[in-house]
Amino acid sequence: MIHEIRNTYLKDFGNNLKLVGFANLFILLLLGILAYIISIIDPAFDALFLALIFGIFFGIIYTDERKKLVVERSLKFLLPIGITFYGVNINFPYLSYLPIKVVILTLFFASLMGIIILLLARKFGVSKNLALLLACGTSICGVSAIAILSPLVNPKKDEFSAAIIIITVVGLTGAMLYPMIGYLLSLPPDTYALLSGATLHQTGLVKIASKPFGSKVVMEALAIKGVRIAMIALVALIVSIIYSEYKFYVPWYIGSFLIVALFSSLYLPNIVVSVLRPISTIAFSITLASIGFTVNVKQIQRVRLTPLILSYIGWFCSVFIFVLVGGKL
Repeated sequence: MIHEIRNTYLKDFGNNLKLVGFANLFILLLLGILAYIISIIDPAFDALFLALIFGIFFGIIYTDERKKLVVERSLKFLLPIGITFYGVNINFPYLSYLPIKVVILTLFFASLMGIIILLLARKFGVSKNLALLLACGTSICGVSAIAILSPLVNPKKDEFSAAIIIITVVGLTGAMLYPMIGYLLSLPPDTYALLSGATLHQTGLVKIASKPFGSKVVMEALAIKGVRIAMIALVALIVSIIYSEYKFYVPWYIGSFLIVALFSSLYLPNIVVSVLRPISTIAFSITLASIGFTVNVKQIQRVRLTPLILSYIGWFCSVFIFVLVGGKL
């Protein structure tokens, strides 16, 4: 039985490769690699975000809808595999490196952003799926959280793409404003590290916003950000149970994602993890480029400005409260 399932899987995947064309697949592969290279050169740009945008532009140029549908079917295989291996980017020991007070404050401010977005989304009629993606992307780890949770939530492609674009825009705004806030308010280094790590959306943006204040602040801010990244494991488990048609059912790729995350965090040597992380990120970037390739740009344009505004409000409220009590932290 297992051999029959495996042979059917390989046969379907092989047929999809032929239909899509190796040239197109090679382009998607290059787009994913290019996105990763740019993210290394300039951390302000998340590899997954860039891969999605590159894929969207490639899809605009390439108009064969039949082959786009084949790519979309292939994503049923590629996305779960990409999610599984992306688990090596999660590092649970971060929690033991920080004082409990810092961990609690990080979880509070990160959760506050997501809760505000969810409440406002319900009030202003934003779809449940888009609201959840925006809330989790804002609270946890930006684009990667959205990509990991999307198969569970099953949003429309325009909602998925819009969520990634919105999260990146809001995060870039924060990365530009935070150094100015830190200097104007004369925030102590530890407080500024907490601000960056607890409220900025993506790891690359945390690095950029913290860099003007020295390497020590950068390392502390990244450790704090690591607490939020580790949240994706628990959140993915909870969302999979909530959205499941069956009680307490967890999709295999969420289980494998958690296993890979735990195994790489606790047992794999650092040198092995350092090799696997770029590979897993590139693989996931290729998957995001494939998703972008299938997106209809006209559908993205239908998403109103409301989700963007709500995301800004959720982020701003959390930062505003942080600034009010910043001197007491």
